[in-house]
Amino acid sequence: MASMSGKQIKERLERDLGFEANRARLLTEAAASSEIATYWVRKGMDKLDEKSYSAIAKAALVSGLAGRQKLSDLIFKLDTGTTKEGYLAEVVIEISALVLEHQKTLNLSRNRASCVNAHLNVLEPDRSLPQVYSPYLNDSELKKAVSASSNLLKKELSNSSDFSKWVKDVHDLLSLVSNDEKDEQGDELEESLGKKGLISRKAISTYLKQWELFAKEKLGPSFSIEVNEVDASPLTGRLNELENGSSRTWTTMLGDITEAKTSTIFQKRASAVTEKATQSKAYKNVDNYDLELNGRALKIQLSAGVTEEVVSQFVKAMKAQFLVYSGKGLFNVSLQTAISIVTVSVPNGTKADLKKIEEILLQLI
Repeated sequence: MASMSGKQIKERLERDLGFEANRARLLTEAAASSEIATYWVRKGMDKLDEKSYSAIAKAALVSGLAGRQKLSDLIFKLDTGTTKEGYLAEVVIEISALVLEHQKTLNLSRNRASCVNAHLNVLEPDRSLPQVYSPYLNDSELKKAVSASSNLLKKELSNSSDFSKWVKDVHDLLSLVSNDEKDEQGDELEESLGKKGLISRKAISTYLKQWELFAKEKLGPSFSIEVNEVDASPLTGRLNELENGSSRTWTTMLGDITEAKTSTIFQKRASAVTEKATQSKAYKNVDNYDLELNGRALKIQLSAGVTEEVVSQFVKAMKAQFLVYSGKGLFNVSLQTAISIVTVSVPNGTKADLKKIEEILLQLI
């Protein structure tokens, strides 16, 4: 067994981490795209091309509000205009539920990458280490950390004992430089956790576990360290299954969708999607009016959902806007509710205009 330097090990782990992250992204996108295609056809919707299914999968896999917004926009864009908005909202919700398992895989990949990268960064004595940790270390502490990092890169490893010790020493260095001395000071801890480079004492054990497991999985065999399948990361198992072509049946997909939709967290997400669909419908049903008010152009936009109550709210908005309006230029006010839209603009508006605009709006609804 040939020996390896700490620098060589670091470079290998960096390459493997990048490869694994890319593999996770490609495999989850491919699996999600295939399952979305099955779902689309089973729901009786017009068949799309592979690029469209792939685009839907990529949008659906984006986490958070931004992802749901992107998915919703894409689904409504792909619609030919013949499908009811309520049905499309249901499609968005069910596709979001369908890809939850694949989002979990991506989250495992991201979490693992964060833990491993934190260790790799302290093995950059000339760049990342001083850049990230100099705000939290005095000159003496930083100098010692840089020296320790350099020594770890120069270290020659020739057996399993050397390798295991090197992996632990890297973590000890990370633990040392990222430790916040305010750890025991209550509220100050919460503030410190938001700082780049600092790691909660509660989280540091997770960083160690992820780092040790990744290093052993990728380079352990080179040092005669056997990694059993049961000891491997859950991410490794998920990716292997996807790579072997493992896919859910339609019955399983329906079960997973139903289960996901019953969770409280997912129901909150679904409410946001439904609201988006309702607003989309409001935007599609807006009437535009070009009128004249005392010789000035009065432009009004009204959706079908506008009521007297909405007009009353809009009048309050106009009065509020007038408090900061200079009296010159375009006076423009817009109000959007969950089901309605009102917009009014008029040049050089006056207080007298407000009552007249209210009367006009009430006539138009």
